[in-house]
Amino acid sequence: MPDRRTARSFRWTTALAAVAALAAPAVVVAGPAQAAAPAAAAPAAAAPAAVEAAAQQAANVWPVLRAGQKGANVSALQHLLNFRGQTLTVDGDFGPTTTAKVKAFQQSQALTDDGVVGADTWSALVTTVQSGSSGSAVRAAQTLLAARGQAVSVDGIFGADTAAKVRAFQQGAGQAVTGVVDTTTWLALLQETALDRVTLARQIRDSAAITLATAHVGGVHAASTARQNIVDTANGLGAATSPWSDVPNQRVFLSTAMLNGLLRLTTTYGYTVSVSELVGGDHSANSRHYVGVALDINVINGSHVGSGAPHAAAMAACRALGATEVLGPGDAGHSTHIHCAWPRP
Repeated sequence: MPDRRTARSFRWTTALAAVAALAAPAVVVAGPAQAAAPAAAAPAAAAPAAVEAAAQQAANVWPVLRAGQKGANVSALQHLLNFRGQTLTVDGDFGPTTTAKVKAFQQSQALTDDGVVGADTWSALVTTVQSGSSGSAVRAAQTLLAARGQAVSVDGIFGADTAAKVRAFQQGAGQAVTGVVDTTTWLALLQETALDRVTLARQIRDSAAITLATAHVGGVHAASTARQNIVDTANGLGAATSPWSDVPNQRVFLSTAMLNGLLRLTTTYGYTVSVSELVGGDHSANSRHYVGVALDINVINGSHVGSGAPHAAAMAACRALGATEVLGPGDAGHSTHIHCAWPRP
């Protein structure tokens, strides 16, 4: 039967347009005129539900992969092709061999054999994996989990650790926490990996729920503040370390897992946060900050950490979002901020 990519792509485009149109009024620049605006704000009360519905529609669209693409989604595709009997090397590169194997699989399923992986091809490829499963389909799920910041070995064995990482991902994605990778979880895993570093940084830069520090506690260096780190990343650059740090005057690419974790603290868990440091500032000599996988938060929901902020719940949320090093009040040197770090690259 024909592949439904065209109809799905239309719904994806429509959903994104709806999200953009509905979300736009919520972006407000603070200023003196803001006090005079309450009367105009009332009609926007229903927008969050509509935004959520449009976003959900967008999230239910399979990504489209084709020749020339690279990355974790392609690696997962190759693992799934192996699971379905198409033997090929998993290298994350959608080249001629992968194209040929996709076409062969499509022919075996009576799909349009164009070598492009859309909704129907994905639906025929994926399978439910859970505790006790093993093989290439499990490797595909583990590959995507690792790309999403869940530190898991890609060994093809769905054991207790993989189940725990699936549950953590599902919780962070706002799904039912089952520990089972079904169609809904495959969709979320594949869609989430599509968000690149620049896109995430731009969303963080423009988020009303995230305040980014424009100064350091330990010195003056505007180029390495948390805000400038995000601005540079949004412009496709590396984030700068501070001159007085253990790794002075370097450019570091921020982890997409960490950026996604920061964004989801606000979008999934509903926190407002202030980020005090990313790669800038002074940290321990072997700190994960210096490799772009760690962030410090000093204000949560308007309260300072250590002075009434819900730091324990926010720390738990970071763990659920894939952070493997989480420190806060009660840990040495972290009485006034929480530190959340994702696995090293």
